[in-house]
Amino acid sequence: MSTLIKLRNRAQVTLPKEVVKALDLHVGDDLKVEVKSGCVVITPVAVIPKDELWAWKPEIHEAILEGRKEARIGKLKSYDNLDEMFAEWEDEGGVVVGKALGADDAKDTANQPV
Repeated sequence: MSTLIKLRNRAQVTLPKEVVKALDLHVGDDLKVEVKSGCVVITPVAVIPKDELWAWKPEIHEAILEGRKEARIGKLKSYDNLDEMFAEWEDEGGVVVGKALGADDAKDTANQPV
């Protein structure tokens, strides 16, 4: 797709409707602008808040992909509530961090779905 556009006052350009639609752009989307080999390149980007960057570490991404794969093949197990899940972990020798809290400090999780 190629379209001719004009540079306007204050160095503004308007992206043609066809471009906006083809890239599924919306008002407020962030766009990266670079000059490469004498050309202006505009790329849609997603800006990730700093407090969410941990989720984009390679090991976290790999774990997410593995979880999705296990879900697809039916390898994941579901529980009716958190207490059931923690009980199974303890039976298997797992460490349940939340159990270190006192009964008054911990929120009752018996009826929370997992």
